[in-house]
Amino acid sequence: MTFRSTIPKPLREGDVVGIAAVSGPVKTSDLEKGIELLEGLGLKVRLSRNIHDQKDYLAGSDHDRVEELNKFFLDPIIRGIFFARGGYGSMRILPKINYRAILSDPKIMIGMSDLTALSMAVFQRCGVITLAGPMVAGQINSGLDENSMISFVEAITEPVAHYQIVREVGSPGLKVLRPGKMKGPLLGGCLSLLVSLLGTQYCPNFTGCVLFIEDVNEPPYKIDRMLTQMKLAGIFENIGGVIICQFAGDDPETATSTVEKIVLEYVKPDIIPVISNFPHGHVLPNITLPVGALVEFEASTDGAHLRLV
Repeated sequence: MTFRSTIPKPLREGDVVGIAAVSGPVKTSDLEKGIELLEGLGLKVRLSRNIHDQKDYLAGSDHDRVEELNKFFLDPIIRGIFFARGGYGSMRILPKINYRAILSDPKIMIGMSDLTALSMAVFQRCGVITLAGPMVAGQINSGLDENSMISFVEAITEPVAHYQIVREVGSPGLKVLRPGKMKGPLLGGCLSLLVSLLGTQYCPNFTGCVLFIEDVNEPPYKIDRMLTQMKLAGIFENIGGVIICQFAGDDPETATSTVEKIVLEYVKPDIIPVISNFPHGHVLPNITLPVGALVEFEASTDGAHLRLV
């Protein structure tokens, strides 16, 4: 694939950032520690006007959620957009997002889970790099471990070219399933959201990419079904590497082993590097990843490396 990307400028002390609610409803108390952390980094926080709204399982109407998000995109004072929480809802507003505003003034955007849909759409339509990482009323509010905090702060304050993602295979549980080396854009996120975008105009071209996947509370048969759908859609025929991240839930070991077995069955043998238990996802540690950035991915018996290039 022809690689293209636009890199937002990192945040600086004194910058104004917006906290958007585009998915599930947000508890006011869950925002407090997250806002405190951002302000402690020297950032000035502005809340979307729908941040406390609730309409069934959404943080307000589709109109209000996308209108507030587009205001952040259009406001030159806002230099970064942090998402309050996941849940469900970002897919519903994809057609109404102002992609021209995103492209004309790229801003730091960080979120994960349901925000996978938004990050994929932004890369597909604009080629803008986003960040898959902790959310304000989620892990940030609950408290990040040291590694997650370091990764989070580096990702939003350091130029992408200087941001060291990881890390040799040394962290507990991280393992190389298939050796190899390749270079390509880092694309992926929550598996169920990736699958939901297949066949839509918001799904990026995964050819030659390093695919990372994670999810939460998905039983093995659903994981099998989603990965099989990706295979039938031709995704595994064209990717250059796979990073299996955390599959959290009641039985993470079974979920992870299911993913490992199916991925190794579906990707081309002896060509595509595959690692598992990478520390990113719905449980800590959660290393922030630059979605759409060009990376060099290498896995060998000596370890694994993921470098920005």
